[in-house]
Amino acid sequence: MPCPLKGIEVGRRITISNGVIWYGLREDAWVLVAPNRRSKERCLLIGKKEKALLDEIKKGRGVVEEDGLDGDQREMARNWLRPEFQILEELKDPSPANSPDELALSVFQEYMSARAMEGRHDLSDYYRGEVVDSGTQFEEVEMTVSHLYRDPHPALDNMSYGARFARVIMDKGGLREDMKILEVGCGTGIFGREFLREVKRSAPAIYGSLGYTFLDISPVLLKSQRENNREHRGRVLFRIGNIQDIQGSGAVYDLLIANEMIADLPVVKMAKGDEGEGGQASEGWAVGRELGLDFSDAPPLFILNLGALRFLVALRTLLARGGTGYITEYGSTWAYPKAYHVTNHREYSIHFGHLTRAASTLGLEARLADLPGFLGFRGDLVVLDSLCHRSLFDHLLPFLGIQAVSSRVYTREMLSEAIPDILPGLRNLGFASLDTQGGIIYPKGFYVLILEKKGTRA
Repeated sequence: MPCPLKGIEVGRRITISNGVIWYGLREDAWVLVAPNRRSKERCLLIGKKEKALLDEIKKGRGVVEEDGLDGDQREMARNWLRPEFQILEELKDPSPANSPDELALSVFQEYMSARAMEGRHDLSDYYRGEVVDSGTQFEEVEMTVSHLYRDPHPALDNMSYGARFARVIMDKGGLREDMKILEVGCGTGIFGREFLREVKRSAPAIYGSLGYTFLDISPVLLKSQRENNREHRGRVLFRIGNIQDIQGSGAVYDLLIANEMIADLPVVKMAKGDEGEGGQASEGWAVGRELGLDFSDAPPLFILNLGALRFLVALRTLLARGGTGYITEYGSTWAYPKAYHVTNHREYSIHFGHLTRAASTLGLEARLADLPGFLGFRGDLVVLDSLCHRSLFDHLLPFLGIQAVSSRVYTREMLSEAIPDILPGLRNLGFASLDTQGGIIYPKGFYVLILEKKGTRA
């Protein structure tokens, strides 16, 4: 029998939408945050009746049958189920994963990314001239994994990202005295600072004899790198420009690190069947032939990581015999690059299958590892889920006039230290294991390409 309230069907299971939280302002008033609400106002003031509905749903392990609600609650539920509110939603069983469908979707996204792009996409001018503040850039414009974990964190054995990176390399015997290290595209410089701190702490003899060069195309970011590495004066050098600027200069390095930067390098749009034509794609076809790449599995239009491939050519020249390169970025072992929007610019994912093949052609020994496994991320660590994080730090805390650092992955303990006064009054905060989180919180789509140049160190 249909329910008389339009839009609600008998037997529908209702739950609270992901990320919805609420906080008691006083005994009879609460502020509720609906992060996916269509209105720009994400914070709503609610009274006792609305709070009672939320309590009723929470009491039933987060789900109620709509025909078990009383009349007022049904009316509120009908309103809150509307798309413009997105406070409640119908609970549906997840559909099973379908690999052929996922593959078809990926190929479609690859094709549409290429179709939407002009002949070549290059961020060089953007980083040279449009980055005006390093803090703003990595707090508000393009958050990275290394920035999110820039401080010691239980997910990384209570180490920072940069320190953990150094620890892994040292555990593999990858650092020795008198090494020359090059980091390319160095962000704020915090990765390098933390890397060097860990070497100094655990291997002072190596630290005292190494040289670490920061190379960046952005004068603003290079200034930040200088400021953040004053404590390593005597061990560090700073160079402005791109990797081609020092290629052929005679400088060689024992260790080269490119952390989350090759997605910023140029990409080119390609079309099957135009191999013999000129234009911007001609360089892509030439590089493909030079590096032995196979495009037979590409969609009719596709994107090539031209800059990343050229980066490997430069890396081979810059690495000393027996040297090693570590390249981290977001991408896939088989999918062609796809566009993703980063606030005020576009970047493109990496086809690591192409990079691995190119490395082999160049005579480099290549190994590919997933970033969480390489760094030993604790996937079972329970943290604040991403939607509740957004609700809390982007909406509720500003509404309450409370300042707290949002660019962290918060455990319960970290959250109790950050907002001890209001945490007891918060309701419906969601916590989940780290390996169930998406994006950069648990970087399951990120890889580390480890490249070794054959030969014996001089």
